[in-house]
Amino acid sequence: MEKRIQIPLALYSLMVDYIQDHYDPGDRERFMRIRYGIEQKQQAEIRRNLYSAYKTETDPETREMLRISYLDEAGIPSHGRWGEETEKSFREGNFDC
Repeated sequence: MEKRIQIPLALYSLMVDYIQDHYDPGDRERFMRIRYGIEQKQQAEIRRNLYSAYKTETDPETREMLRISYLDEAGIPSHGRWGEETEKSFREGNFDC
């Protein structure tokens, strides 16, 4: 079965309008907005896949690697990150981390 993804209605409308206008190479602005929207969707899909893999992984080393990859992809700076141990302590009510 073919995998399907959803795109926002506004992006779909832009793509349909662009195609119906017979791909006018002079309409650079509309093309760039469509391209930007598709790239944003692609990045969101990559982040979602990394996060899903991180949450379902059982091997601690691989899990940590996937967590770091997800945080890198999400643009969270390394100085603003918690480790899994720190997060666990915080959730348990230990605020002296």
